[in-house]
Amino acid sequence: MKIAVDPERRKVAVVGTSNIGAIKYAEAQIAAEHPSLKVTCFGLPGGKFDGAHTMDSQFGPDRADHGAMKLARRVNGAPTIDLMAFDHILVIGDTLGMPHTLWTAASYDIADWPSRTGRQLLSEPAFRAAVTEAIATRADHLRSQFADRPIHVALAPYPTTAVVPKGEHHQMPYAAMATHPEAARIQTLFNDALTRILSDRHMTFVPQPSETIASPFLTKEPYGHGSMDFRNEGRLLDDHRHMNADFGASLFRAFALALTQDTAAPQNQEG
Repeated sequence: MKIAVDPERRKVAVVGTSNIGAIKYAEAQIAAEHPSLKVTCFGLPGGKFDGAHTMDSQFGPDRADHGAMKLARRVNGAPTIDLMAFDHILVIGDTLGMPHTLWTAASYDIADWPSRTGRQLLSEPAFRAAVTEAIATRADHLRSQFADRPIHVALAPYPTTAVVPKGEHHQMPYAAMATHPEAARIQTLFNDALTRILSDRHMTFVPQPSETIASPFLTKEPYGHGSMDFRNEGRLLDDHRHMNADFGASLFRAFALALTQDTAAPQNQEG
């Protein structure tokens, strides 16, 4: 039996680093849950993604980097992606100042907060200024990569709780947040600043779904099990930094909800 294709399906480009693998391997579930949206994934390794940019509506790696162009073609079927062909763009993978924020939080006690660990003191205004600067630097770079195209942005996923114990997968500064007395406050402060800074640059923040979060800046461990390499089908990563298809489906639901809210929001009237 031939299935009719809805001509009104909105086209979504999911673009980013290796973290798009969570979406890529959830495509069947996403198609079932969101029949009005048609998803196309385009990914590059982190370093190559950082050097990518838009030229004549085509987003892709540095055109002079022939190795990256060849890799993009092998992984995505084409070396670039035409952003103008899509109704919506979801960008995944930049940490947008998060590691810098966490290193600062782990290195100082904030003088205006009650918790003390014996570290040097930093005022809350100084901490907020450091967070703003770290986010804004990366947000400006991300904005320049996508020219003036409106985009939704999701952070690289928090690593899972498996990185907390010291050992093979231990990862600072995220691991430090597991015992940081102000972790929840820092997460709220960071997300609020990120939302504002992205909005000022005509980008919409899609927070990591709460159902996937074990504690501030850490993902529930099951979401890291069976994560797959977006570059090589069938190759497991299981590195507790890349997430699996269940995570991808959850993140896409949050993105789809953001689209609904964008549509429902009243338009500003001038004059």
